[in-house]
Amino acid sequence: MIRFLALVLWLAPWAAQAEIYPALHDVTGVAADDVLNIRAAPDAGSAIIGSLAPDAQGVEVVGVEGDWAVVNTSETRGYASLRFLARQSGPDWNALQTPLTCIGTEPFWSLHIDPAKGETRFRTPEYDAARTAPITGIWPALPWSQTAAVTLPDGLAVLAPGECSDGMSDQSYGISADLFFTGPARARLSGCCSLDPP
Repeated sequence: MIRFLALVLWLAPWAAQAEIYPALHDVTGVAADDVLNIRAAPDAGSAIIGSLAPDAQGVEVVGVEGDWAVVNTSETRGYASLRFLARQSGPDWNALQTPLTCIGTEPFWSLHIDPAKGETRFRTPEYDAARTAPITGIWPALPWSQTAAVTLPDGLAVLAPGECSDGMSDQSYGISADLFFTGPARARLSGCCSLDPP
């Protein structure tokens, strides 16, 4: 019993940690004939660069700056008032229970991770179609480590929270991906991931 209580006390600081991003949100509290503005900076007087419908769901909030949510619009990042965004219920992304899409360049590649179907789909320019494979191993985040991993057909994808850039746009991502392959070339790819809306 004493050991159990010691473990609970040891884990307590991690259990109380701040919310993990990115996370999916729904627009709330916006009139049906209005929109939620996306601004160029976290300031109500900043230029409007996009908008969200009053009933928009599955909006990916990449991070938070004060009372503002960092969201992507077109090919850039912007800011929407957190007051009008409600976080969807469910586990954090790094529990690896929700779908993710990762992309990278040099070479261009994409990876779709679908835990519900138990499969990954990997594509590069050298393949005519995506290579689909079952997920044979999955390592969700732990209370003391936010990094997660999932198997690939011939390797491993390691996913970590943190600001990430695709190198092609001004969009912001909240998940970085490193893909390690076990083939003779021992190839390694890096990129960014986003959450798939439901």
